[in-house]
Amino acid sequence: MENEIQENNIKVYDDRVEVVYTSGGAGCLLTAGGIMFLASLFILFYIVPTSGIVRAFIGVIIGGIGFLFVSTMLIKVLRAILTGKAVYTIQDGYLKGKSKAVRINDITDIKWAGSSLKYLAIKTTNKKTIKLSSYNLVPEEKVNKVINDYVIPKANPELKRNWEKRFGNIGA
Repeated sequence: MENEIQENNIKVYDDRVEVVYTSGGAGCLLTAGGIMFLASLFILFYIVPTSGIVRAFIGVIIGGIGFLFVSTMLIKVLRAILTGKAVYTIQDGYLKGKSKAVRINDITDIKWAGSSLKYLAIKTTNKKTIKLSSYNLVPEEKVNKVINDYVIPKANPELKRNWEKRFGNIGA
């Protein structure tokens, strides 16, 4: 298969298009997550035991929430990294994420959602919402460009109208 890399995160093959993460981007995300994880542990196991009651209580709340939040995000991102570089794939009329796929003809709307880990919220013709996570590994602009260039031309009229309404002439 011929592989033509148009941009860092977009790979175009004869039979599919992939949105992939870069090693540098994944490394930065994991490094920042690791530092926050260690900071949470530092608060819980060093600052809290040597503090007064009020400071220890606040430290437990901050360290505990930080530990739970950051460790959950790190596990999700690590799982995504270990399952391959492609975050999104367009192949055989489907838009595929890491674990789910949706037929392009069935999509009525696509938008970004999520606060800590961004994902594509895809509404289908049967009124279901499917979430395809980016795990914050790829920039939204690159995904929007791929959707604009490879999904919208094959899409039903409702998705084309919704995409045009949301992104207008921006596209990417």
